[in-house]
Amino acid sequence: MHTIYYNGTILTMDSHQQTATALCVEDGKIIKVGDDSMILSLKKEETQIIDLQGKVMMPGFIDPHSHFIGVANSLSQCDLSEAVSFDDIINKMKAFIKENPIKNGEWIFGTNYDHNFLKEKRHPDKFILDQISKDFPVVLIHASGHMGIANSKALELQHITDQTKDPDGGKYDRIDGTNEPNGYMEENAFNQFRNNTPMIDIETMLKLVLKAQDIYASYGITTVQDGMVTPPLFQLLKYVAESDMLQLDVVGFVDLDHSHDLIREKEYVNRYHHRLKLGGYKVFLDGSPQGRTAWMSTPYQNAKDGYCGYPTLKDERLYSLIETALSEDQQLLAHCNGDAASQQYIDQFEKVLQSHPNWEAHRPVMIHAQLVRKDQLERMKEIDMMPSFFVAHTYYWGDIHIENFGKERADHISPAKDALDLGIPFTFHQDSPVLPPDMMKTVWCAVNRQTKNGQSIGDCERIGVYDALKAITINGAYQYFEEDSKGSIEEGKLADLVILDKNPLEIDPKDLANIIVLETIKEGKTIFKRNK
Repeated sequence: MHTIYYNGTILTMDSHQQTATALCVEDGKIIKVGDDSMILSLKKEETQIIDLQGKVMMPGFIDPHSHFIGVANSLSQCDLSEAVSFDDIINKMKAFIKENPIKNGEWIFGTNYDHNFLKEKRHPDKFILDQISKDFPVVLIHASGHMGIANSKALELQHITDQTKDPDGGKYDRIDGTNEPNGYMEENAFNQFRNNTPMIDIETMLKLVLKAQDIYASYGITTVQDGMVTPPLFQLLKYVAESDMLQLDVVGFVDLDHSHDLIREKEYVNRYHHRLKLGGYKVFLDGSPQGRTAWMSTPYQNAKDGYCGYPTLKDERLYSLIETALSEDQQLLAHCNGDAASQQYIDQFEKVLQSHPNWEAHRPVMIHAQLVRKDQLERMKEIDMMPSFFVAHTYYWGDIHIENFGKERADHISPAKDALDLGIPFTFHQDSPVLPPDMMKTVWCAVNRQTKNGQSIGDCERIGVYDALKAITINGAYQYFEEDSKGSIEEGKLADLVILDKNPLEIDPKDLANIIVLETIKEGKTIFKRNK
């Protein structure tokens, strides 16, 4: 197929030719970029000519970290993001059950509750959830994904009792003065619990996957990540891919601590097969800053007994996992929110490289990097470790971070300007389903750094619009080792494109979040078009 787009503003994200007005696409690739007269001269008899009518075209946005199947799963769950109290949670869940009748054996899930925004200012417990149902298992998933609550029936089905011990890197909360679990779980305790809940039936799941794919495309995303792939999840992704249901490129990262053998799926390792590839490994090193489980080097504000959060892995185990990844020439992504977790990752990575001086680092990534310090960024640069910042935290949880860490530390959440000044490439993500994969909202957050309550949070870490756009385009391609085929509009690259209604470089930066994605194009084919 031969297509010409003209009469637009094309932000190429190519440092050699930053703007153009037209481009020509053939067989899914960009064959020419230039001005209208040049490109229109390439017209053939069969050419499809599209007038951009002054709209803005950019490279398709690249998601550097999310959970693709998690987004699909969340579509089957009750959204509690607007819940303001325990009673509100109960009422929303009961209404959800009424609208979605539950069959025997089914579990009932609520997602995206946040104790920080509830009237009670604490997590619910099993007694609250028992008011939703005592007959069916009920589970609430915190907005961070790092903690949750189960009702009595769910605890019973998973045999969690007063004899159940806390796992390393996690805990079960207990009823005061007893060992009886009160239903609240965090980190590895909740991860283990979730892994043992039944999956949705395959027919329903496939429909949800298609809906999730449409959601990503509606935000201009053409490459998406599944950031913690386990064997059941890979089998689902593989089925979807081999059924030719994927319109987006999906990059999966294998749970290195528990699912190492998946990397034997050679057909998918470091190359796309039916739009799916395994890009390497992923590990978790700590928890959530808004949930106060992120591992810090100095205590949280108003913390009892100098509480600093806690790690998920011991140093020796992390060293071994890094060694495994690098010995197999695989990229490693590590979830690090607190600066102590960042320190652990950097320390152990350096030790592995010192022990094996001939090994390559393979562009390791620090996922979230919320509280990474400037001195740590300097060390990251030396080992080619790049941060992927969850910079939208500045808006969605900025006020909570000021409470949890004090203004000085909170001002340096997601320190994109520090990374920029050091010449470190970085990316931006939303950790979907934690937040919708809204790239332009994230760009707004990085440029404006304003909390929900209107507070400024780290003016010193603000960056310009163009550098923020690089974080969701060419830098994303670089993170995936795909900078030769994606991330900018250049001859020979894939025609992964997005059309916007306004030019982000020309409007008031305060209006960036209001930019609308009009169309998303994957390899020359429109996969999303907004209705007028």
